[in-house]
Amino acid sequence: YTKEAGVRSLEREIASVCRKIAREFIKKGMPANARFAITPAKIEKYLGPHRYTYGKADLQDIVGTVNGLAVTAVGGDLLSVEATVVPSADQSSGKLIITGMIKQVMEESGHAALTYVRSRAEALNVDETLFSRKDIHVHVLDGAIPKDGPSAGITMATAMVSALTGIPVRGDVAMTGEISLQGRVLPIGGVKEKLIAAHRGGIKKVIIPKKNEKDLRDVPEVVRKNMEIVCVSHVDEVLRNALKVDDPDSIFKVEKPLVAAGTTRRAGAARPSSSRAH
Repeated sequence: YTKEAGVRSLEREIASVCRKIAREFIKKGMPANARFAITPAKIEKYLGPHRYTYGKADLQDIVGTVNGLAVTAVGGDLLSVEATVVPSADQSSGKLIITGMIKQVMEESGHAALTYVRSRAEALNVDETLFSRKDIHVHVLDGAIPKDGPSAGITMATAMVSALTGIPVRGDVAMTGEISLQGRVLPIGGVKEKLIAAHRGGIKKVIIPKKNEKDLRDVPEVVRKNMEIVCVSHVDEVLRNALKVDDPDSIFKVEKPLVAAGTTRRAGAARPSSSRAH
């Protein structure tokens, strides 16, 4: 019923419930020592239908659809990113289309992601002529909400690779991280808020940049214990963990990707001792 960084609206909603209980108390002539148990069902009775929803993982393995993670003014949230390949309007010069009320930083992330995919086309078994004959459309859902920030690069790259190869993305995986032209995964902010949002949304595995591993000490223990957290340094590692294939090496035409599989933080792992970077 509230979506805010503070508790002012929460206090108002609690006060509203208390006033309605007091009115019931008077109308029914209840004794002075009467007690009221407030359950979720009664909250809906007093305050009406839920006003806000939080991102929930679809958990279906879908081609071209990836669970991203974002930080808003009121905490972290799941953010789905879709990609599809469509015939170019003039059949001669393919282009990248990005929609969803994104700002310049995210648009640049999309172009960097496409450059990485094109540079790895042969290894990923992607027909290089597609880039001149087809348009790639990337859409960030919740289009009415403006979005910005350097943390969706690997999400867009994964969506593009999935759309171009036809390999579905695991629905129980979410990711966050910026991308370089060479496919390096760059650090981002808001790790704590993003992992809490992933846990709340039913995600089982989260991929984060290797350089953000130090921030895991700030994440609540219940979140770390109930999710597999994979720390990666290159997009090849992201693809190995996110794409739905029996053999991750089969994603690549060459025998092995440019880098090995990412580092996994499992339940009970020792916390890093370095301080959190701001």
